[in-house]
Amino acid sequence: MPTFAVFRSLLRLMADRTLGLRADVAASTMIEVLGIGLGVLGPYLLKLVVDSLSAGQVSPFPFLLLVAAFVLVWSGTNLTAAWKYVFTTRIINGLARRLIEGALTGHLPKIAREREADSGRLLGMLERLPFSLQLVVDGLMGRVAPLLIQIAVSLAVIATLAPPPYVVLMIVVLVGYYGATRLSARRFQAQAEATNRAAASVSQALGDVLRNARRVVFNGNVEGEIRLVAHEGRARQASAERLAWLLVHTAGAQYLVAGVGLFLLLGLAGLDAAHGAISVGDFVLLQAYAFRLALPLGGLGFILRQSGVAIANIGDVLALVGRESRSSPATIPTTAAAITIDGAGFRYGSQWVLRDVHAEIAPGSFVVVAGPNGAGKSTLARMIAGLLSPSEGRVRVDGVEMEAIDEAERYARVLYVPQFIGLFNRSLGDNALYPPTRHDEAALRALLEDWCFYEDGRPVDFGLAVGEQGERLSGGQVQKLELARLMGVRASAIILDETTSSLDAPAEARAIGALRARHAGVTTLVLVTHRLELARSADQVIFMRDGRLTAGRHAALLEIDAAYRAFCGGDAAA
Repeated sequence: MPTFAVFRSLLRLMADRTLGLRADVAASTMIEVLGIGLGVLGPYLLKLVVDSLSAGQVSPFPFLLLVAAFVLVWSGTNLTAAWKYVFTTRIINGLARRLIEGALTGHLPKIAREREADSGRLLGMLERLPFSLQLVVDGLMGRVAPLLIQIAVSLAVIATLAPPPYVVLMIVVLVGYYGATRLSARRFQAQAEATNRAAASVSQALGDVLRNARRVVFNGNVEGEIRLVAHEGRARQASAERLAWLLVHTAGAQYLVAGVGLFLLLGLAGLDAAHGAISVGDFVLLQAYAFRLALPLGGLGFILRQSGVAIANIGDVLALVGRESRSSPATIPTTAAAITIDGAGFRYGSQWVLRDVHAEIAPGSFVVVAGPNGAGKSTLARMIAGLLSPSEGRVRVDGVEMEAIDEAERYARVLYVPQFIGLFNRSLGDNALYPPTRHDEAALRALLEDWCFYEDGRPVDFGLAVGEQGERLSGGQVQKLELARLMGVRASAIILDETTSSLDAPAEARAIGALRARHAGVTTLVLVTHRLELARSADQVIFMRDGRLTAGRHAALLEIDAAYRAFCGGDAAA
């Protein structure tokens, strides 16, 4: 995103009434105006002090009054800067909060839907966002604009007190400084974006290693992963060094222009003061303004170095915020879903996983989707849930294509539950009562104890911290917890994509039996599984093989489908 587009977006957010930052922006602006006034007034008071000394006779009281005023004004600039920082901090935190909320709202559905989605890269971007806003809002926007105003006011004061050539010389120096900066701006921005991407790659690699610590350690590949992270770190370092050298070249041109300009300005002013063309006070005034403007201009080098990467980071987050709009609140469904699969197919790239499949799932029925590995069972489940859009054909729920249904409404109608259930690093109770379940703690505890959540029969502790991804629980316990939560969920259809794979056969039968009884007539249940124990009692079995499907009752499929019969072990009585 271009730099000025980032600035416009940030200014628009600051002015947004719902964000509540208008008062802070107004206070920060007024304090900055006060600081600019003090910065301009200070050199003028110093000129008056020097001129009074040059006059020969000094009246003590007026002289000390001038000195006190100069000291108060000069030191007051630091106080106003600290005071302004209070309001700037509020602005930065408010912007960070809104942008993080917007990025999560826009990008979480993408992470949930797409296999290629990268949560580690997003995490890195959002972690760097507050620091990036600090640099851009406080460092760039909060210093460059006031500096330009101070330059304009200072030139106006100089024009009234000093000969015109000095004003012209200062203008030439400032224009030259701007030109030196502008020449490298495009290359600097491009390299800053590359450096930001390299930083995101490091965050991605680190997050990937930390999330899969057991896989790394248990397979003895700690050194290999460290080398991978180090490789990404070296790439980021190389990109950052290229950015730094661009800054060196820019700073060299800037300091050359500023140095030559200050030499000419102070040299000419000193000679004029020596010959009486201007007073010593005028010389001090020119010297004070020159250094007061030159020092901030020199300090902008560091801000520009950092803000290039920061602007790229903010631009990336703003792009995520605008990618998807907020969905309207979903309505709670009241009837079971009728699902129609009409000639649907799906492919990853050029590889077809499903082709021209047809099926009708009656509302309120219990359907088992079975088949060998790689047959397309999970792809079909994700299409039914609206997580994947068919490459051909249609999937309808109650006669409406899933793609035409608002996203929040879609997930309220058809709830997809994956095989690998990632729990939050919170308490057992927080995970068990996670929305949209309507169960209370007592009912869930009784259910889990009935399902032998702990083999030794001890009471379920809802205050137990489960660890990252539920690492302190077994796979079977995680699935029991999720299935118990689903007992209190109201949806038109629930898709269980091998959600019982870690349960033994009796536990699976007990849990699925309880779900069927709980949701009988109000929810369509679809279970994807490799096992066939539940197929006998299912209202319908969808058998998948090589991207095709056959549907019917278990007994009927045994009679008509040799592949299904072979999958069941060849026993017609299975």
